[in-house]
Amino acid sequence: MDISNNPMWRDRELPVWRQIEADLEVDIQTGVFGAGERLPSEHELTAKYGVNRHTVRQALASLAQKGIVKAHQGKGVFVADEPFEYRLDRNAKWSEVEKRFDGGSGGRLLDSYEQPASQAIARALQLEVGTPLIVTETLRTVGPGIATYGYHMFEKQRFEGIAAAFQETASFTRALATFGVDAFFRASTWIDCRMPRPREAAALAVSISLPVMIMTYVDTDGAGTPILYGHGVFPKRMMRIRIDT
Repeated sequence: MDISNNPMWRDRELPVWRQIEADLEVDIQTGVFGAGERLPSEHELTAKYGVNRHTVRQALASLAQKGIVKAHQGKGVFVADEPFEYRLDRNAKWSEVEKRFDGGSGGRLLDSYEQPASQAIARALQLEVGTPLIVTETLRTVGPGIATYGYHMFEKQRFEGIAAAFQETASFTRALATFGVDAFFRASTWIDCRMPRPREAAALAVSISLPVMIMTYVDTDGAGTPILYGHGVFPKRMMRIRIDT
Protein backbone atom coordinates (compact mmCIF):
# COMPACT_ATOMS: atom_id res chain seq x y z
CA MET A 1 0.00 0.00 0.00
CA ASP A 2 1.37 3.44 -0.95
CA ILE A 3 1.15 5.51 2.23
CA SER A 4 1.42 8.73 0.22
CA ASN A 5 -2.18 8.13 -0.85
CA ASN A 6 -3.34 7.47 2.70
CA PRO A 7 -4.96 10.61 4.22
CA MET A 8 -3.39 9.67 7.54
CA TRP A 9 0.04 10.68 6.28
CA ARG A 10 -0.85 14.21 5.14
CA ASP A 11 1.13 15.80 7.96
CA ARG A 12 4.60 15.53 6.49
CA GLU A 13 6.16 17.30 9.49
CA LEU A 14 5.05 14.57 11.93
CA PRO A 15 6.82 11.20 11.78
CA VAL A 16 4.60 8.37 10.58
CA TRP A 17 5.06 6.41 13.81
CA ARG A 18 3.81 9.42 15.79
CA GLN A 19 0.67 9.50 13.65
CA ILE A 20 0.11 5.78 14.23
CA GLU A 21 0.64 6.31 17.96
CA ALA A 22 -1.94 9.11 18.00
CA ASP A 23 -4.41 7.01 16.01
CA LEU A 24 -4.13 4.08 18.43
CA GLU A 25 -4.33 6.35 21.47
CA VAL A 26 -7.59 7.84 20.20
CA ASP A 27 -8.98 4.33 19.65
CA ILE A 28 -8.11 3.50 23.27
CA GLN A 29 -9.54 6.74 24.65
CA THR A 30 -12.79 6.31 22.75
CA GLY A 31 -13.22 2.69 23.84
CA VAL A 32 -12.48 0.90 20.56
CA PHE A 33 -9.93 -1.02 22.63
CA GLY A 34 -10.88 -1.27 26.31
CA ALA A 35 -8.80 -1.83 29.43
CA GLY A 36 -7.12 -5.23 29.37
CA GLU A 37 -7.94 -5.90 25.72
CA ARG A 38 -5.31 -6.97 23.24
CA LEU A 39 -4.33 -4.64 20.43
CA PRO A 40 -4.02 -5.98 16.87
CA SER A 41 -0.75 -7.80 16.27
CA GLU A 42 2.28 -6.10 14.76
CA HIS A 43 1.55 -7.95 11.52
CA GLU A 44 -2.03 -6.68 11.49
CA LEU A 45 -0.94 -3.10 12.25
CA THR A 46 1.73 -3.09 9.55
CA ALA A 47 -0.89 -4.24 7.06
CA LYS A 48 -3.45 -1.69 8.27
CA TYR A 49 -1.10 1.28 8.09
CA GLY A 50 1.04 0.16 5.19
CA VAL A 51 4.32 0.57 7.04
CA ASN A 52 7.18 -1.64 8.17
CA ARG A 53 7.31 -3.43 11.52
CA HIS A 54 9.94 -1.06 12.94
CA THR A 55 7.56 1.89 12.51
CA VAL A 56 4.76 0.05 14.33
CA ARG A 57 7.13 -0.94 17.13
CA GLN A 58 8.13 2.71 17.63
CA ALA A 59 4.47 3.67 18.02
CA LEU A 60 3.78 0.85 20.49
CA ALA A 61 6.94 1.60 22.48
CA SER A 62 5.89 5.22 22.89
CA LEU A 63 2.41 4.18 24.06
CA ALA A 64 4.05 1.83 26.57
CA GLN A 65 6.30 4.64 27.84
CA LYS A 66 3.19 6.69 28.54
CA GLY A 67 1.65 3.78 30.45
CA ILE A 68 -1.20 3.41 27.97
CA VAL A 69 -0.33 -0.15 26.88
CA LYS A 70 1.67 -3.06 28.28
CA ALA A 71 3.53 -5.70 26.28
CA HIS A 72 3.39 -9.33 27.41
CA GLN A 73 6.05 -11.49 25.82
CA GLY A 74 4.56 -14.12 23.57
CA LYS A 75 1.02 -12.81 24.05
CA GLY A 76 0.96 -9.36 22.49
CA VAL A 77 0.33 -5.76 23.53
CA PHE A 78 -2.60 -5.00 25.82
CA VAL A 79 -4.36 -1.83 26.92
CA ALA A 80 -3.33 -0.91 30.45
CA ASP A 81 -5.81 -0.90 33.32
CA GLU A 82 -8.15 2.05 33.67
CA PRO A 83 -6.53 5.00 35.45
CA PHE A 84 -7.77 6.12 38.84
CA GLU A 85 -11.03 8.06 38.51
CA TYR A 86 -11.12 11.51 40.10
CA ARG A 87 -14.70 12.63 40.63
CA LEU A 88 -14.98 16.33 40.15
CA ASP A 89 -17.87 17.78 42.13
CA ARG A 90 -18.55 20.30 44.89
CA ASN A 91 -16.68 18.15 47.42
CA ALA A 92 -13.61 17.58 45.24
CA LYS A 93 -10.50 17.67 47.43
CA TRP A 94 -7.51 15.44 48.04
CA SER A 95 -8.86 14.20 51.36
CA GLU A 96 -11.80 12.69 49.44
CA VAL A 97 -9.30 10.82 47.27
CA GLU A 98 -7.53 9.54 50.41
CA LYS A 99 -10.77 8.11 51.77
CA ARG A 100 -11.02 5.79 48.77
CA PHE A 101 -7.81 3.97 49.64
CA ASP A 102 -7.09 1.69 52.57
CA GLY A 103 -3.36 2.35 52.30
CA GLY A 104 -1.52 5.28 53.80
CA SER A 105 -1.28 8.72 52.31
CA GLY A 106 1.18 11.51 52.71
CA GLY A 107 1.71 15.18 52.05
CA ARG A 108 5.09 16.88 51.97
CA LEU A 109 5.79 20.60 51.95
CA LEU A 110 8.42 21.32 49.30
CA ASP A 111 8.50 25.11 49.46
CA SER A 112 6.60 28.13 50.73
CA TYR A 113 6.96 31.81 49.94
CA GLU A 114 5.03 35.06 49.58
CA GLN A 115 3.95 36.85 46.45
CA PRO A 116 1.47 39.64 45.61
CA ALA A 117 -1.84 38.66 44.03
CA SER A 118 -1.83 39.13 40.27
CA GLN A 119 -4.90 40.46 38.54
CA ALA A 120 -6.16 36.97 37.63
CA ILE A 121 -5.59 35.48 41.10
CA ALA A 122 -6.98 38.56 42.86
CA ARG A 123 -10.14 38.23 40.77
CA ALA A 124 -10.47 34.53 41.61
CA LEU A 125 -9.99 35.11 45.35
CA GLN A 126 -12.01 38.35 45.37
CA LEU A 127 -9.04 40.35 46.67
CA GLU A 128 -7.34 43.57 45.70
CA VAL A 129 -4.51 43.30 43.18
CA GLY A 130 -1.22 43.16 45.09
CA THR A 131 -2.71 41.60 48.24
CA PRO A 132 0.04 39.53 49.94
CA LEU A 133 -0.41 35.79 49.39
CA ILE A 134 1.19 32.74 50.93
CA VAL A 135 2.10 30.15 48.30
CA THR A 136 2.91 26.55 49.12
CA GLU A 137 4.37 23.91 46.83
CA THR A 138 3.58 20.38 47.94
CA LEU A 139 3.79 16.76 46.89
CA ARG A 140 0.84 14.64 47.98
CA THR A 141 0.67 10.90 47.45
CA VAL A 142 -1.97 8.24 48.03
CA GLY A 143 -2.56 4.65 47.02
CA PRO A 144 -0.64 2.84 44.27
CA GLY A 145 1.50 5.48 42.60
CA ILE A 146 -1.04 8.32 42.68
CA ALA A 147 0.56 11.69 43.28
CA THR A 148 0.02 15.38 42.65
CA TYR A 149 2.36 18.35 42.71
CA GLY A 150 0.37 21.28 44.02
CA TYR A 151 0.58 25.05 44.24
CA HIS A 152 -1.80 26.56 46.81
CA MET A 153 -2.31 30.28 47.29
CA PHE A 154 -3.94 31.80 50.36
CA GLU A 155 -4.50 35.35 51.57
CA LYS A 156 -1.66 35.99 54.02
CA GLN A 157 -3.69 38.07 56.46
CA ARG A 158 -6.22 35.28 57.02
CA PHE A 159 -3.98 32.23 56.68
CA GLU A 160 -0.54 33.21 57.92
CA GLY A 161 1.04 30.00 59.22
CA ILE A 162 -0.81 27.70 56.79
CA ALA A 163 2.49 26.29 55.48
CA ALA A 164 3.59 25.21 58.95
CA ALA A 165 0.12 23.78 59.64
CA PHE A 166 0.30 21.69 56.46
CA GLN A 167 3.81 20.53 57.28
CA GLU A 168 2.58 19.34 60.67
CA THR A 169 -0.66 17.70 59.51
CA ALA A 170 0.29 16.63 55.93
CA SER A 171 -3.24 17.67 54.91
CA PHE A 172 -4.79 20.93 53.79
CA THR A 173 -8.15 19.76 55.13
CA ARG A 174 -6.67 19.44 58.63
CA ALA A 175 -4.49 22.54 58.21
CA LEU A 176 -7.47 24.70 57.25
CA ALA A 177 -9.41 23.37 60.23
CA THR A 178 -6.83 25.01 62.50
CA PHE A 179 -7.91 28.33 60.97
CA GLY A 180 -11.57 27.68 61.67
CA VAL A 181 -12.41 26.39 58.18
CA ASP A 182 -14.09 23.08 59.01
CA ALA A 183 -15.49 22.59 55.51
CA PHE A 184 -14.60 23.95 52.10
CA PHE A 185 -16.02 23.37 48.65
CA ARG A 186 -14.99 23.47 45.03
CA ALA A 187 -16.35 26.53 43.24
CA SER A 188 -14.57 26.35 39.85
CA THR A 189 -12.12 24.07 38.05
CA TRP A 190 -10.19 24.51 34.83
CA ILE A 191 -8.56 21.45 33.22
CA ASP A 192 -5.66 21.70 30.80
CA CYS A 193 -2.30 20.12 29.98
CA ARG A 194 1.27 21.35 29.54
CA MET A 195 4.88 20.23 29.78
CA PRO A 196 6.18 19.86 33.37
CA ARG A 197 8.71 22.07 35.08
CA PRO A 198 11.93 20.21 35.94
CA ARG A 199 11.13 20.21 39.67
CA GLU A 200 7.62 18.89 39.01
CA ALA A 201 8.93 16.08 36.80
CA ALA A 202 11.53 15.14 39.40
CA ALA A 203 9.02 15.08 42.27
CA LEU A 204 6.47 13.07 40.30
CA ALA A 205 9.10 10.77 38.76
CA VAL A 206 7.93 11.45 35.21
CA SER A 207 9.74 12.36 32.01
CA ILE A 208 10.21 16.07 31.41
CA SER A 209 9.46 15.41 27.73
CA LEU A 210 5.91 14.15 28.33
CA PRO A 211 2.90 16.40 29.01
CA VAL A 212 1.13 16.46 32.35
CA MET A 213 -2.50 17.14 33.20
CA ILE A 214 -3.24 20.20 35.29
CA MET A 215 -6.24 21.37 37.28
CA THR A 216 -6.52 24.99 38.33
CA TYR A 217 -9.28 25.61 40.84
CA VAL A 218 -10.89 27.86 43.42
CA ASP A 219 -12.25 26.58 46.75
CA THR A 220 -14.59 28.48 49.05
CA ASP A 221 -15.50 28.22 52.72
CA GLY A 222 -19.00 27.41 53.93
CA ALA A 223 -20.04 31.04 53.53
CA GLY A 224 -19.02 31.03 49.86
CA THR A 225 -15.90 33.17 50.37
CA PRO A 226 -12.96 32.10 48.19
CA ILE A 227 -10.10 30.85 50.37
CA LEU A 228 -7.80 28.93 48.06
CA TYR A 229 -6.48 29.25 44.53
CA GLY A 230 -4.87 25.96 43.55
CA HIS A 231 -2.92 24.50 40.66
CA GLY A 232 -2.48 20.71 40.68
CA VAL A 233 -0.13 18.80 38.40
CA PHE A 234 -0.86 15.14 37.63
CA PRO A 235 1.10 12.68 35.47
CA LYS A 236 -0.83 11.89 32.33
CA ARG A 237 -2.70 8.58 32.50
CA MET A 238 -2.38 8.53 36.32
CA MET A 239 -6.01 9.51 36.68
CA ARG A 240 -9.07 10.33 34.64
CA ILE A 241 -11.47 13.14 35.46
CA ARG A 242 -15.12 12.24 35.89
CA ILE A 243 -17.79 14.95 35.94
CA ASP A 244 -21.39 13.91 36.61
CA THR A 245 -24.23 16.29 35.80
